[in-house]
Amino acid sequence: MEGMETDPLLHGKPNTLIEDTYNSSHGVQHHRYDRIGTNWDRGDQDREREVDPLIVKQAVVFVEDAINYRSIKHKIDSHSLTLYRWYYSIPVQWCLYGTISVILLLAFFEYPSSVTTGWSSDPHYRGEVLNPPCGLTESIETICLLVFLADAVVKSYLIGQKQFMKSKWLLAYVVVISISFIDLIVSLAFVCDEVVRIRRLLRPFFLLQNSSLMKKTVRSIKRTLPEVFSVILLLLLHMYIFTIFGMLLFPKPRASEFPVTPHNETNFNAHVYQAEKEKKIDEEGENMFSSLSTSFMSLLVLLTTANNPDVMIPAYTANRFYALYFIIFLVIGMYFFLNMLTAVIYNQFRGYLLSSVQASFFRRRLAVRAAYEVLRGVCVRAYNPGRRGVVPVEVTRSVVMKAKMGKTCKKNMIRELDTDIGGTLNATQFQEVFDELDRNTTWRRQPEMRYIENHYLKRLQYCVAHPYFNYFGNLVALANVICITVELAVQYEQALSYSDSKLAITNFVFVVYYLVEQSVKVWALGFRKYTSSKSNIFDAILTIALVIVEVWHSVEYGTPFAPKPESTTPNPSTEGQLSLWDLLRIVNMLIVFRLLRIIPQIRSMRLVTTTLIDLLKNMKAFAGILVVLYYFFAILGIEFFQDVIDWQKCEGNNTANHTECITCGTYEELEYWPNNFDDFAAALVVLWNLMVVNNWQVFLVVYSKATTGWSQLYFIAWYFTSVLICINLFTALILENFITKWDRHQQQLSEGLREDEITIRTTVHSMFRDMLTEPTEEELIKELQQHPHLELRL
Repeated sequence: MEGMETDPLLHGKPNTLIEDTYNSSHGVQHHRYDRIGTNWDRGDQDREREVDPLIVKQAVVFVEDAINYRSIKHKIDSHSLTLYRWYYSIPVQWCLYGTISVILLLAFFEYPSSVTTGWSSDPHYRGEVLNPPCGLTESIETICLLVFLADAVVKSYLIGQKQFMKSKWLLAYVVVISISFIDLIVSLAFVCDEVVRIRRLLRPFFLLQNSSLMKKTVRSIKRTLPEVFSVILLLLLHMYIFTIFGMLLFPKPRASEFPVTPHNETNFNAHVYQAEKEKKIDEEGENMFSSLSTSFMSLLVLLTTANNPDVMIPAYTANRFYALYFIIFLVIGMYFFLNMLTAVIYNQFRGYLLSSVQASFFRRRLAVRAAYEVLRGVCVRAYNPGRRGVVPVEVTRSVVMKAKMGKTCKKNMIRELDTDIGGTLNATQFQEVFDELDRNTTWRRQPEMRYIENHYLKRLQYCVAHPYFNYFGNLVALANVICITVELAVQYEQALSYSDSKLAITNFVFVVYYLVEQSVKVWALGFRKYTSSKSNIFDAILTIALVIVEVWHSVEYGTPFAPKPESTTPNPSTEGQLSLWDLLRIVNMLIVFRLLRIIPQIRSMRLVTTTLIDLLKNMKAFAGILVVLYYFFAILGIEFFQDVIDWQKCEGNNTANHTECITCGTYEELEYWPNNFDDFAAALVVLWNLMVVNNWQVFLVVYSKATTGWSQLYFIAWYFTSVLICINLFTALILENFITKWDRHQQQLSEGLREDEITIRTTVHSMFRDMLTEPTEEELIKELQQHPHLELRL
């Protein structure tokens, strides 16, 4: 920080910023690139070379900060900027991501290892567990922690001590690294035989802190939780009331204090009938409402419909009006409160995410303005001392060329700047150049067709290029799939067992048609126009795959029209090669998959599909949150429930001693043995099954019996975290993504663009672009003045 005082920063003249503010606030009109008073000549390029390289480097770094929504509050001396650009270079960042991946993947290999000789999580079949020797995974973990320590040191140096002390994430980063090192030393001291490994629970933090978008998502979730908890409290109140009602409606069975003695046969039958009904009520009370905790858990599981209608059958058998209790509970809890929870999460999370995106948008604008201010101070002296508040286009172009950004974005900026290479830019015009960063729509221009001179061939080209040719191809593909469906439904074994079956002959004919169809399209459209369509590329890949498989089939077993003798018998024996059965199945799967070519032809289906693809591309933050949650709860589950299930109790003669082994619906009777917390991979699968909430009451019962009733808190916490919060957040993102995509798609169509010319890049930031507000001049200048390493002289 001491060296930065000697570096040339901003030496603008007084009132330079005030002049720009006055012009913009009083409606002074600016031309796109103003030449007035610039006095440019061919010596300007020589003067551009005389600009201090540090100034250009500062502007380039600020532009790159704007591209990536990064904070500009870092050191800006030459050495720090070089280190800064190196740190955010692709190799360094990939190295950091790789280190995070390695330390997270260690959970699969360290004790208890998920690598077994039997490749099964079932204790009966998993074989020997291959645990690594003590010190192997610990050595890899030490290297990873050293990388994280170096990462924290570099970050701290780049932003300076004051900013470091203000950054909660960086401080937490250092604390987590320190605790991990201490726990690692303790682990080695106990020869890897320690009871609890705290550092495993902290590993997900490394993934969390390395993504700014994930941190924004976490902050948005944290701010959403108060409103979410208000709905959850109402839901818990609803469950409490029905828990008490259930215990009173279905009390535990008790011995009759005054037994009734029937006086005749009629009374005896009525007594038996009444006793049977009371027995059903007692069964309901004994199994579902025997205690406060049992009643609450029964209703919680019912809220997820996992035990519906099993939970109500005994009472419903005794009296049909008892069904109203369960129906009313589900209507209020599931259809009102849970849907209300989804609405609250969508509304609140969307609002807080919008405010977070607004902060990112402000950082982008601030970084662009910082680049302008850096360039303006030196360019006034080097280019035009008589003109204040402008930056030459040539210097701006040089900065854009040196900045790391997307090729399309850079190309558009350079094209825009080249229209007036000798002009200058004021603050507003400079920002307009970098507005290209905010555009999320591109236009694809289809290559022109080159028609052949021959009249007949030209007509054939017209026919192939016509949309009806694609429609006919879709009908052929649909007919092929229908044939496969009918053949498999009527004669499944025969269709896949013989080389000359009807299905094999039909598929061979269709594959020949597909090959001719694609060859004609390549010839008629031309290779460039053909490959400009993703649908054509999809067709080409599958057609080539089908032809390869059919050729292989013909070489090994003959064609369907002339099969080899051994392929006319069912399931011919093969050694070291794909069997006839395998080849025919591969062909049919590829043909069915090829039916997806109809998606681009149906407008609504195409929009839904592209929205889904965009959603998958922009799910990094949400997927990262899920990885963090799954990782944390899996490690926690291993610590709580590793090897607590006695999987040998239902073997041999032991079954008679354990009624749960034969009781319908229990963990043991359903043979849920692979669902355990004995290793990390198995724990992940259990958490997935719990998130789906189908039969999750089975896990609640078995683990509460194997450990303690308090273990149910773990499963309840996972249900509330994964299902009630994360799944609803996922729903909110889908809704926002689809609505944004639909609205912008309709807007582009209303402007007269064809659908095949429009490409909408839907990102988290672009989803809220129309709702973001531009920062004012005063806000930008005030923030720049507070920069710890940048000095503005007004």
